[in-house]
Amino acid sequence: MRSRLRRFAITAATALAVLASTSGVVSASPDVASHDTSTVSVPAPTGPHPVGVTELHMVDPNRVDPWDSGRRRELMVQVWYPAESSPESSPASSVDPWMPLGGRQAQHTYLTELGVPESSWELAPSHSYRDRPARSDQGRFPVLINSPGMGDTTGWSTAQTEDLASHGYIVVALNHTHEAFAVEFPDGRVEHTVVPLDSPQEVLRDLLLPTRVADARFVLDQLAAIAAQQPSAAGRVLPTRLAQSIDLSQVGMFGHSLGGSTTIQAMHDDPRIAAGVNLDGPVLGSVAVEGTDRPLLMLASESSPWFGQPGWEPYWTNNTGLKLPLRVAGTEHMSFCDQQAILPQVAAAGLLAADTKTKAVGTIDAQRSIDLQRTYLRAYFDTVFGRHSVDIAETIQRLAQPEVIPNP
Repeated sequence: MRSRLRRFAITAATALAVLASTSGVVSASPDVASHDTSTVSVPAPTGPHPVGVTELHMVDPNRVDPWDSGRRRELMVQVWYPAESSPESSPASSVDPWMPLGGRQAQHTYLTELGVPESSWELAPSHSYRDRPARSDQGRFPVLINSPGMGDTTGWSTAQTEDLASHGYIVVALNHTHEAFAVEFPDGRVEHTVVPLDSPQEVLRDLLLPTRVADARFVLDQLAAIAAQQPSAAGRVLPTRLAQSIDLSQVGMFGHSLGGSTTIQAMHDDPRIAAGVNLDGPVLGSVAVEGTDRPLLMLASESSPWFGQPGWEPYWTNNTGLKLPLRVAGTEHMSFCDQQAILPQVAAAGLLAADTKTKAVGTIDAQRSIDLQRTYLRAYFDTVFGRHSVDIAETIQRLAQPEVIPNP
């Protein structure tokens, strides 16, 4: 199973690798005794809307899967959206698991690699309701595409996606099949990653990145067909009113690690994406040279290896769009996904050594880190889509938190 750990795959051994400290986290295996099962929870969303969630199975008839030439490219997509409140007179829809099956498998393997005893922990449910009808009284909502980190699955950024949905966004997260740790399809198949752990950086740039960007653009095409009530590759009927809630005149994108890289290249390639957020990812592909003409918020860990690299250096050649590079004091690379919520709780339960937790998610208070990420994501996209009357740079300047430091 170790060969399937993608979140550690972009290592310092490659020219454009993710944190050496992330690899260090893998090798840390504290001796901890067996405990009663500890329940780990994701912070509740802060917005006024209940959150619905659904999954869509999409097959691209025009693209062969690069890792399985006998199949068309096939995706599982998870969608969070503002939902109706459940009236007392009707049965409430079920609360969804925090992560889909593949995400739970990845989480189990990750914690086992860190030395957390088997069966000593469990994930609480999410705060999202499966297939609940979308809100009917708020009009249409902007769409945010989410691309997970390398090897990660949807559900690994639930603290971010649920919060955005609770504030009036439709968040569409992609499982990048055969790169994601594991993806379960409606027929019961589970496709595991086939990307080697020691893939050279050329594989990231020349295979993973273009495949991910094509995935994002295909999903946008299908959302357009769904919103127009035309035939699509969605493979199932959507929750009530969700199709009518999609506003594809307002599209943004965000992602962690290689998902951040995917966001920037997708912005470059697809004019439908009005703005993006890169959460501690490298700038890869043609956009590293050509730049982009749209706004980009960049949130980095305190000691990110990308400082000084293309796109992160003070002057990004040929970039004409607004660039807002920031770093968050006390964070590490895995702070920008749900591990920021999970690892401190596991450590507090005595199941994980404190120094192992610190190597992965830093010294920052976990709730403070999550609050900062949620606030910056929401304020940025709110400004991009006209919910605030000030410009983007002024919005970020007004937020001005002591832990969030402009990167030259």
